[in-house]
Amino acid sequence: MENTNNDLKYIYTCTLVFFILALFNILHHEMWRDELQAWSIALSANSFPELFVNIRYEGHPSLWFIILYLVKHLTANPAAMQMVHLFIATLSAFIFLRFAPFNKLLRGLFIFGYFPFFEYATISRNYAVGILFLFIFCACYGEDLKNRNYLFLSAILFLMCQCNPLSAVLAIALAITVFLEPLLLKNFTVYKPVNFYVSILIFAAGLIISITQMIPPADTNSFNPFVFDAVIPQRIANQISRFWNVFVPIPRIQMDFWHTNFLSYLPVQKEIRYVLRLIFSLGLFMVPLFILFRKTMPAFYYATAVAGLFVFGYIFHEGMLRHNAHYYFVFVSALWLHNYYPAENRSLSPFFSFFERNKNTYITVIFLVGVIAGAIANTLDCIYPFSGSKETAYYIKQNNLQSMPVAGHHDFAVNAVAAYLGKPFYSAVTDKTGSFTVWNTRKFKQDDVLRNIEKYCSTVRSDILVVLNTPAKYYDIQQYRLIPLKEFTNNIVTDENFYLYIMRYE
Repeated sequence: MENTNNDLKYIYTCTLVFFILALFNILHHEMWRDELQAWSIALSANSFPELFVNIRYEGHPSLWFIILYLVKHLTANPAAMQMVHLFIATLSAFIFLRFAPFNKLLRGLFIFGYFPFFEYATISRNYAVGILFLFIFCACYGEDLKNRNYLFLSAILFLMCQCNPLSAVLAIALAITVFLEPLLLKNFTVYKPVNFYVSILIFAAGLIISITQMIPPADTNSFNPFVFDAVIPQRIANQISRFWNVFVPIPRIQMDFWHTNFLSYLPVQKEIRYVLRLIFSLGLFMVPLFILFRKTMPAFYYATAVAGLFVFGYIFHEGMLRHNAHYYFVFVSALWLHNYYPAENRSLSPFFSFFERNKNTYITVIFLVGVIAGAIANTLDCIYPFSGSKETAYYIKQNNLQSMPVAGHHDFAVNAVAAYLGKPFYSAVTDKTGSFTVWNTRKFKQDDVLRNIEKYCSTVRSDILVVLNTPAKYYDIQQYRLIPLKEFTNNIVTDENFYLYIMRYE
């Protein structure tokens, strides 16, 4: 789109404001285990081959880990990951402000919405990288089939496949749209140049590489594809009902707000709230389809991408709000592509024309709701600790306890403390010392945890520091000679409350 001098000033001003506010949010955000898992994996690798060994149970492609592996050669401070993520989020905001075909108000509202401003800016995960490439793709898509740079677009899709599974789903939907567009629009000359087929090979290679990396070893415990059973209708309804939380992500105003929704304030039975959410979700899915319907390719992409995400969530991983957010970005990117095409004559055109005429009103409401949700989330994140991991590590350092051997449980939670401390912990589950969680099959009994830690204490022949994410029972404190030190509670992520003990060696 054309940008006047005034528009460019608006773009640069909004980008600067986004960067400053996002930096403030990040500086007041304590990273939780999923953020620090990726950093610990990269930090523990001494070579690229070792990095790929470390990520084999993650279920994600390697791009984010490669970026962190390169960054860790500059510093071992996990805050470096946050700065890299901030740059990615800010670049995405700039591209959207610069190229998205919306008016100033809509562009400004969008970048300060819940997902661009909180989930994919304040919280450092690999999802923001995929959205960056999605925006680059949309900005370079163009309306001229004949002169479109298919090689460049396929290279972007290649990179999208390397970000995360959901980004790969969107890349597949975009690839299908691009490659079928000449057929659906009956412009077969696009199929003649050899570059078109080379671009297909580039995308296919990226998808194969991504799938190869995402398939975990056979002993994984994080990959459980759905097996058909009697609850199929319930699972379908659950997937559909997620649209409400995605498009109206306003949380409850409370300490543990994350993954809550203000709809739960309704003073009705839980079953009635579920039905209402399901009905609202169907409407939130259909309205964008009505807006896009008179333009074949954007409507086709929207339907294909939503179906892909639905099938992925149904079969492999239902996901949390941060995963389901890709429905939201499908909506936005479909509207972006919608701008490249002229309207087509269809039956029922007055009906669809109504939604097209009022699309800016609908988009404004959705984006404004996102701004409210983002403001609430970032404010609560500044008021309350997101995780107790940072404060726990700080206490250990301040009291000179970091030189002691450290044992932790549950390892998936306490490894966040290990990352901030820069020291591997002994895990009572794996009976190994490490700094990140390996999601393979584990066979252990909860009662064996402190017994295993006691054996470790005997092995190292010294007192050890014990970090738990649930408080030890009174009789365990007596039996295993535990001395309570400190507890770190009242965190947004409630299972990242931490409890410190000293286990005496005898």
